[in-house]
Amino acid sequence: MRRLLLTGTTALLMSLPSFATSYANFEEFDKSTTPDRIVIESLETQRAFTQNRLTVKTYMRNFLPNDQVKIIKAEAILEHIINSDEFKQKVLAFTWRGKKQFNSNNGQTNQEIYDHLLTGEEVLMPNSSGVMDFDLSLYRSKNPWSKVKGYTTGNSMRIYMNKKFFRKSSWTPVDVAANMAHEWVHKMGYGHDYRHNADRPFTVPYAVGHILSEVAQELGY
Repeated sequence: MRRLLLTGTTALLMSLPSFATSYANFEEFDKSTTPDRIVIESLETQRAFTQNRLTVKTYMRNFLPNDQVKIIKAEAILEHIINSDEFKQKVLAFTWRGKKQFNSNNGQTNQEIYDHLLTGEEVLMPNSSGVMDFDLSLYRSKNPWSKVKGYTTGNSMRIYMNKKFFRKSSWTPVDVAANMAHEWVHKMGYGHDYRHNADRPFTVPYAVGHILSEVAQELGY
């Protein structure tokens, strides 16, 4: 079923000469009824077969056709896993410093964090219930030694993905999905220290990205 889903989304995408590249901004894309928008909404409808289920909506900047295929595969993985019971149980059972809790948890329990994520209501888009909104931009870092795979800022929905990592064959759709999840969790209001330290992997963005990768491996992606 999982492989059929990924194959189907790839075939559908490749039938288009261009995908989600002709919009002036994220808001214009959101209101669009062009074939690009219809394709994504049809995929959302196919996968959103239960209530209280998150769907993924993505606007892409600077992505070539092969890049777009990788994103579509990542979307399918992300959407399947974040709605899975396996993901839920790992979030609820997550521990830091010997307790069921996340670092930098905004004063919330694991259950409250999970429930908040499942609303899909980003800080900058509080009325987008049930939808994981992505405004993705592919960029080339000016620093050739940069280890930053992606980043975002607090005043914009845009998420930047580093070409150096994104276009590596070793960076799989699962890696992309985990990175998207990490950055999206920032959009949901959770942060982490700027500098590396021993506790940073236990923050909500890093932990959710790791949990997604872990579940993907367990499910055979």
